Amino acid sequence: MKNTFFGFVIFLLSLAAGSASAQKVTPLSDIAVSDSSTTYMVFNGPVSLVDVGMAGNYLVKIEANAVFVRARKKNTLPTPILIRYGSEYWMGRLVYAPSPVMQLYDFKDGTPSLNNGTGFTYSGSTPDNELAMDKSAEKKEVIESNLLKLRKAKEENQSVAVVENDLVLSLANIRNDKDFTYLRFKVINKTNIDYNVDFIDFQLVENSKKKFLGRKKNEARRPLAPSGGESNQNITGRSTGYLTYAIPLYAATENGYLEVTLRELNGARVLVLPIPSKVINRASTI
Repeated sequence: MKNTFFGFVIFLLSLAAGSASAQKVTPLSDIAVSDSSTTYMVFNGPVSLVDVGMAGNYLVKIEANAVFVRARKKNTLPTPILIRYGSEYWMGRLVYAPSPVMQLYDFKDGTPSLNNGTGFTYSGSTPDNELAMDKSAEKKEVIESNLLKLRKAKEENQSVAVVENDLVLSLANIRNDKDFTYLRFKVINKTNIDYNVDFIDFQLVENSKKKFLGRKKNEARRPLAPSGGESNQNITGRSTGYLTYAIPLYAATENGYLEVTLRELNGARVLVLPIPSKVINRASTI
């Protein structure tokens, strides 16, 4: 599961492990987990996504701004973990320990780090995001300029859509340049209750063909952090709205697709829209 993305992360972790000191843990840090007790991770914002490399080996639960983790069995193998809290990401590694010294990891200070009072400093890491504040102003200007062009374009796609809970999510426009894919979504709210957009998740899914009895063969998922767009947009009841985003450019195979998940703030109405690879690979240049 998620072999492509997490295989690379494991490689980075193996390089980092050789340089760890007794007082300071390397950027991709270990979270000690056992099968007899629960490990708690608390973040400075609501947790909306937990992605575990070997998900079958660990029990994971989200409660507001906390993540609870427990190993399913003794001596389970280490695995990377990616957590999204608010609009931020944290990445580390789950490692089995029979009796963890620390079972509460507090990241609420705004920077993913903690101190247990003994001088031990713990740091996590965040995946590269083109929307981050340290990115060049010139690149941000290009992204926003292209998104503005997309907002002004006429709708070109009608066939890629999903209907759920009297809500319609469809792909209205799509463009590529040498660095990014630009997407414009149409949301039709047929209910009387506003749909307040929390955020959108993008995942590249490969090897999605199903085997006998519906089992998927070596399905791999890779999260794609959005590089442009707006958060906390609101689609009022009985109205239509549009959402625009930019994601890093990629090329998918015929067995792959882009899975777009639209999540509601303070609500449970989730929309999942699969976009076939051919739609993205054949998109016009902006």
